[in-house]
This record gives sequence, structure tokens and C-alpha cells, in this order.
Amino acid sequence: MNLYKFKIWLLSTFVILGFIFFSGLFLQNVYTLQFSNSEYFQNQALSYRVETEVLKSKRGSIYDRNLNLITSTTRSFNVGIRPKEINNPYEVSNILSSFLGASKEKIYEKITSSNNYFYLARNIDYEKGLEIESWLIDGVILEESNKRINHNESFKNIVGNVDVDGNGIEGLELYFDYQLQGIDGEIKYEVSPNGKIIPQGEIRTTQPIHGEDLLLTLDSELQYLTEQLCSEALLETNAFNCSVVFANANTGEVIISAEQKNQNEFYNINLISTRAQYEPGSSFKIFSIGHAINENNISLDKEYIVEDTIEIIPGSCDKNYEGYRGCYRDFLKHDPYVLTVEEIIERSSNVGTILATQDLDVNQLEDFLTKFGFTSKTGIELTGEAKGSFDKNKTCATCLSSLSIGYSANVTQMQMVKAYSIIVNGGKDISLSLVKKPYLHSNRTQVINEELSKTLKGFLINVVEGENGTAKSLQMDGYIIGGKTGTSRTHIEGVGYSSERFNTSFTGFVETTEGPIVGSVILWGASTTSPEYEYVTGGSTAAPIFKTIVSYFSSGDNK
Repeated sequence: MNLYKFKIWLLSTFVILGFIFFSGLFLQNVYTLQFSNSEYFQNQALSYRVETEVLKSKRGSIYDRNLNLITSTTRSFNVGIRPKEINNPYEVSNILSSFLGASKEKIYEKITSSNNYFYLARNIDYEKGLEIESWLIDGVILEESNKRINHNESFKNIVGNVDVDGNGIEGLELYFDYQLQGIDGEIKYEVSPNGKIIPQGEIRTTQPIHGEDLLLTLDSELQYLTEQLCSEALLETNAFNCSVVFANANTGEVIISAEQKNQNEFYNINLISTRAQYEPGSSFKIFSIGHAINENNISLDKEYIVEDTIEIIPGSCDKNYEGYRGCYRDFLKHDPYVLTVEEIIERSSNVGTILATQDLDVNQLEDFLTKFGFTSKTGIELTGEAKGSFDKNKTCATCLSSLSIGYSANVTQMQMVKAYSIIVNGGKDISLSLVKKPYLHSNRTQVINEELSKTLKGFLINVVEGENGTAKSLQMDGYIIGGKTGTSRTHIEGVGYSSERFNTSFTGFVETTEGPIVGSVILWGASTTSPEYEYVTGGSTAAPIFKTIVSYFSSGDNK
């Protein structure tokens, strides 16, 4: 073979081998594309011609204890705008104005001032949305949504509200947002290049998961009644706020949690029963007396000579000093009494309470009070709950005296309801709740023994039934009622103690067929300048509200 032929052969061989190599490589890639990565490329191709439609989940509804609907969700529309697609802004503004209730000038300004997509309106009525949609206006997008509807204004503070996206931002809506909030579903379907659904195309559906419903412990009728009573009391006393809480002392179920307020700069607060703190005054005496009995510090049959004043710091009464400055007085002047412990509570004597508790240790008294839940959140299903506190300076000469009669202690109304529940339910701890839960009888902490519970409960009943009881106006045939009035000067932030305004309260219980029901009524900042009252007390302002509400409960043991 000559050199020339060899070169030709060699070149041909290389060409053939190269052809075989690249053909093999090509076939390998084709195989990979066709078989190994077929699913990937199918999905990629599908993605370019698949539309996704969201299936909105429905937020859970809220019901009262009798299954009356309080809050629910209804279908609605969001009105979106794509400004670049609107051909005649002026005409579109006229059309939308008739449906949305906004001026056509403002709508025109909005749809011509932006190049980006935006919402012109959120959560409009579903029927209106359908009407707008029927106009087939280019650049106007109707997006289906859900709107929250409140069916009972008496629950507005407790239930709270949601934002435009349906997320809870206050009250029970916030606390139970996770349970109430559902999970959206979706439908995926194939469309042709012109946007029409391909009949034989694949349809994939993921069903939405709707939110859970809430069953509350609250009673709609009692809630409404209480708000009306509060409104009347605000007019009569010129108080800043009125708040009422009633709960079952055995189960912790809150039956009423209502409030009304005058517009004011001092107590302009929602959910005041959990977020605001106050000095409870005389309604606290049952606990300090209870501690003295528990420590065997006093005898039930011991008699005390009770005058109308007592000096903790010598000379303080001569200088007309009050309370924490050394001089304590009963509400009204009187000749010396000879009183037992029960009679001290019956008359709500400041001087008598101080005498009966004067040998206690203030730190131990605080420890006793914390067992009832004071200085701790009750755990009620509302955000922003206050813990309360005691004055930290425990070395002052008047610390014990002030605490024993309900000063130098900051508590919440919910804490008082819980603490009184422990007194009247046999001494067992409870957890207050606004939502129906399984009631567990076992594993409940014994806060005080049953004997002490029975004794203190009897004291509270005597405040109503006793001849000199400060709440004897609450007596009603067929009802066993007990409780304690409370009156303390209103402390205004940045101002101090007011000489004209008082926090007047009544905290007590009524025996019912469902067990003892504990209730608390507070008028925050009741005024002495009201023409209806020469002076304000818990007995004259809060107790009548308590009595009216109690009359709606079925009585338990008849007297």
C-alpha cells in the first residue's frame, strides 16, 4: 500500500469512528431525555400551560354557650386594579363608584396614579363583586376572598377582630388564630394557548382545610343585659369604665365578661378585666382574715374593741394623715364596737381588720395571697393579661396594715374572680376559661382546706344576710348570696390618688343549680360629684348590678 492510499484509509477510518462515536452520544442523550428525564420535561412543559386556582379555606365560626352564632365568615371579593390594562379610566371610575360607594374622582385618581397592581377595595359584598365581574372590565380583577361578620356587638371586645387578610389581631381571634385559620386548597388544570380549559387535560384538586369552630362559655343574653346595666351605671356615677365578670366556681367557665366605657384619657382600655390593675380595697379583707385564721393567729370567738380610727404611726391621726402615712379610719365615724372576726367582715371595718391581722408577717401574708393566683396571670385566653403585683417595700410601718385592707396590692378583676372561686368551691384551684373544655375533677390543687373554705364562705354570706352587713340590700328570697363590697381611691397615672373618684366594686357568689357562680362588678373612677349619690361605695353602685344579674340565674339551695 502506497503512502497515499494509506492516508486515505486512515482518514476514512477516523471519519467512520467519529460518526459512530457521535451517533452513540446522540442516541444516549435522546434516551436520557426520552426516558430518564421524561417526567421532568413533562412537568416543565405542563407548567407552561397549567393554571392554578386557589380554593379559599373558611375561618372557623364562634358560638356562645347556647350555640348562638357570634362570629362567622362569608364569601367576599377583593377588587384588584391593573392600571396599564384599563382603556378608559374615567368610564371605569364611574362604574366602580356606583358599586363601591367611593367618589369617582378618588377612584380615578387611584387608578391613574400607579402603574403597578393594587387593591382598590377589600372584602366587598359577594353579590356586588359578581355584578362588577359581569361588566368584564379590562384591568379590573375580582379576587374571591372571605369577610368576617360579627353578629353580636356585645362580644366585640372579647372576640376581637381580624385584618383584611383574615388574620386575628385582637381578642379571641388572635389567641386562637391558629385553630380558627384554615389552609387554602387549589385546583390545577391545563389550558390551551388562548387560555381555555382543555377538556381532556389533567385536573389536580387539593381540597381546603377549614378552620375549627370555637364554642364559648359566655351567654349572649346575659352579656347583652350586663352591657345595658353598665351603660346605665356609667351615666349615674360618671365612672370611667364599668366591667363585669361572672364564672362558675367549680369549672372555671366564664359566663359573662362585659364592659362599657366613657370616653376618657385615663382608663381608655379594652379588655379592662384582664389588662387593668387596681387596689381592691375591702373585698381583699377576706383573704387577710383567712390567712390569720389559717395560721391560728386569731380565734373565731375572740372579741375586739373596734374604734373608728387606729394609729400605726403615733400622732398620724392628729395630723390627719391617711393610710400608708399612719392613720386608718373606718368609712363612717362610730362609737367603739365589740366585734368578732365575722362581725368585722360583716361591717367591713378597716380598723377591725387591722387589729385582727396586726400580728401577721407581711411577707407570709403575700405568700398566702400568691396561692390564690395573685401576681400571676390567670391564663384566660386573651392576650395582654396583667400579672398584678405587691409593693416591694416590705419594711414600712404600714405595709401590713395597708395590704390587709386591700391597698398596696395591684390585682386584676379576673384574678379576684378566680380567688373568690377558690374560697367558695371548697378551696380548690381552678383555671378560668372563655372556651368550652372538658372539665377535669381530679388533679386540682387544694389551695386552702375545706374547713377554712367553709368558714370564709360563711363570712361572705353574713355580709349579705347579717343585720349590719354592707351588702344586705342583695338579699333575695330563694337565693343564697355572699360577697364583699370594695371601695378604694382611684389611682390615676401621672396624677396620683384622686380625692373625688373611687373604684367601687362588689365581688361575691350565688348558689345555683350548676354550683356556685362567682361574680365581680367594678365601676372604675366612680365620681362623688354625681347628683345621684352623696358618696359612692361598692354597696351603692356595684352591688345593685350584681343583684340584677343574679336574678337571672336559677337558684340552688332554697333558704
